[in-house]
Amino acid sequence: MVLRRNPNPPVQGWTPTEAEWRVYTLCDGRRTEEEVARESGLGEEAYLILARLLRQGLVQPVEGARELCERIVRLLEAHLGGRAKPFAERLRACDSRERLEEEALKVALKVKLTLDKKAGEALEKAIREIFR
Repeated sequence: MVLRRNPNPPVQGWTPTEAEWRVYTLCDGRRTEEEVARESGLGEEAYLILARLLRQGLVQPVEGARELCERIVRLLEAHLGGRAKPFAERLRACDSRERLEEEALKVALKVKLTLDKKAGEALEKAIREIFR
């Protein structure tokens, strides 16, 4: 599971230990829990800290590329109807979140420049929000 820091954490006044801070800062939306544990140097303790951070709402799981792709495809279909099909195929070929983000922004730009300026702008805004 990939984790990221919650931009709006429900916990106020959290004073982390050095180990908690180390784990928390590694939750960047790109690293898996295994990578966080390994890179923190804390081993099994990192998993306990991650569980605590999740329960407190300080970190949250990140959707995988497949789930994000389907969200973006639904947006495309809502804006473009049947014209979304070739774009959807391009997006479904992406094998990572990074590649999906890059391709989705290219699709939004192409829509904006060639099909529908307003739809392309709305798609770009929504895609940037999804990957924020």
